[in-house]
Amino acid sequence: MNRNVWMASLIAGLFAFTLNIGMFVVPTFSTAVLGATDSQVGILVAAPGVLAMLLMVPSAPISNRVGRRRVMILSTIAGVLAAILYLTARTFQQLLVAQLVFGASNAFFWPSNLAYSCEVAGPRAISQAQATNTAAQGVGLVLGPIVAGILTQRSGYQGALWAWLVCALANLGLAVRLTSLPTQPQSGSLGSAIIRSLQAIPSMCRNTRLLVAMLSQLLTAAFVTSIGGAFFILFVQDVGYSATLASLFLSLRELFGTISRALYASIRRYVSNQLILSLVPLIAGSALLLGFSRPILPVLLVIIALEGFALGLTAPAGNTEASENASEEDLAETIAVVVVMFQVGTVIFPPIIGQLMRMMDRTKGLMTGTLLVILLSICPLVLSLKTRTESAQSQEIEV
Repeated sequence: MNRNVWMASLIAGLFAFTLNIGMFVVPTFSTAVLGATDSQVGILVAAPGVLAMLLMVPSAPISNRVGRRRVMILSTIAGVLAAILYLTARTFQQLLVAQLVFGASNAFFWPSNLAYSCEVAGPRAISQAQATNTAAQGVGLVLGPIVAGILTQRSGYQGALWAWLVCALANLGLAVRLTSLPTQPQSGSLGSAIIRSLQAIPSMCRNTRLLVAMLSQLLTAAFVTSIGGAFFILFVQDVGYSATLASLFLSLRELFGTISRALYASIRRYVSNQLILSLVPLIAGSALLLGFSRPILPVLLVIIALEGFALGLTAPAGNTEASENASEEDLAETIAVVVVMFQVGTVIFPPIIGQLMRMMDRTKGLMTGTLLVILLSICPLVLSLKTRTESAQSQEIEV
């Protein structure tokens, strides 16, 4: 495997590590220390997605013009700034600002990192490069909550936040060491390039394969960030488990997600990418629904493992679908459009779930929200089956 693929994957893993430190620290710190309500937690969880949603697609033409490496360096600098803001936050508003800065870092990082991995790997090794990159992300997502939980227990939230800052600085150093790739000549101004990338979104949405990938990203975001993320941590504490054990639950989910990412290339030989993407939210939602109705330890361990394995396939399957349905000229843009749908989900679902919990109670609100997402997940499954039928019919005609 190309050295630069491994480097980009390591950087993605460290970025994911800080991401999941935040997944654990933000809801618990904001409620236990700052006294935030469930609705405010929903706003905090959604805040990074707002910036990512607005900036991720425009970041692609910027990456094309100035280079993937430079954009990754700028995004990791923003990550360092966000870590400093988390360390110094003493109010809900200050924590919200830190989340917004991290959202901007997140927006610029992923399209450049994923496009860089594809470009240095070459067309024949895209699936393998995506599996390596997303498996590294999975390792970071596994270790993030464990480290955050241990440090929080031993030295308080400041210890976890200092770990965040150290990792952000390490990631900046690694990004600087990446090999620069030659940029392609760009016609017109940067503003016109951004406008063209935004205008291309409707045509991408008419591509059924890309649409399934987008919808899968959107719906799985509900389980990763809110229903099965921040609010799940609060739920398991409600039913009597400690914050440290809650962090281990999140790590277990990411452990099984890492396993599925590592196995993605093999799984794809037997199951189509479209079917993987359409089944993930249905499987994850059904597992969580069982966990909310029967929150005993053996059941929670099984559903967390099942949910994690399913959710882990979303990233490599979605990234691969985007890469295979993009031309060389719009690779970063296509990846950005697919990935940004995950950010849209992180914006839409946390406030909705937080509001449902405020209207009912935490358990009923989570179960209602889960049922809602499961119902919505029927749509990508129908589109996937339709695409499969049309593909089979076209092959019969050719024969």
